[in-house]
Amino acid sequence: MGHELVGEVVELGENVSEVIVGDKVLCINVSLDFSEGQLGGLGMFQDGGFAEFVKVPKTSIFQIPENVPIRDAVMMETFALATRAFKLSRINNNENIIIFGGGNVGLAFLKALLIEKSPNYVIVVEPHEFLRKKAIELGATDAVAPGRPKIKKIARKLGTPSFIFDCVGNEQTISDALYIIKKGGTILLEGMYKGSISIRVFMINNKEVTLKGCLGHDREDILAAIDMFAKSKINANEFISDIIHLEDMQKTFERFIKPSGRDFVKIIVEP
Repeated sequence: MGHELVGEVVELGENVSEVIVGDKVLCINVSLDFSEGQLGGLGMFQDGGFAEFVKVPKTSIFQIPENVPIRDAVMMETFALATRAFKLSRINNNENIIIFGGGNVGLAFLKALLIEKSPNYVIVVEPHEFLRKKAIELGATDAVAPGRPKIKKIARKLGTPSFIFDCVGNEQTISDALYIIKKGGTILLEGMYKGSISIRVFMINNKEVTLKGCLGHDREDILAAIDMFAKSKINANEFISDIIHLEDMQKTFERFIKPSGRDFVKIIVEP
């Protein structure tokens, strides 16, 4: 595990000239085609970042700009997901947008949309009150708990959404997105669900919806995210809720399933 990692170069392998010892680097995966059997990737099919030392292929190394603190650079991977989503969805400025999911990814999408696309509105749909409040703090037009009638009501008031970014990816959110999206609109699936789901396929035909999948990020997406940080467009403190050490990881994972609800956005691990 651990596919969002930053660190300092302490040793070089053979034929590596892209970095030198002492460099601050971002170490994340460049998009692979799993359908073609390209089963690589730090923290996925190879050892990830939850360790004191990590061996990183040079294809996954990116320089962190000098004006960006190394801790803040942890967030670059999440924003690279957003830059890829915008590219694949072909979203323009001044759109009506709903984001399903207000966790780390959904909130990064919100922030990036507000910076890069000047939307008419962005509504975040999220079950946890803490994250709904955070979405409002970050600039969301509104943040509501899940429930089709509630979402439909606010969409009627502000205008039917032309784009929906699903950062959850389960049967309910995909079904709700098809029900709520404007005719000719686009739904981008960022959240991943490995099971099968039942949806009303006729809704896709009837509404002439574009349903687009999204996974990972290529070099262009990663460099675009790095550039956002280099230009001081992102305040990582708005996302990083806590810093823990390796020995605290088990109880930290358990925080995600506490019945009392979630009270954090991003927790990072410092070996």
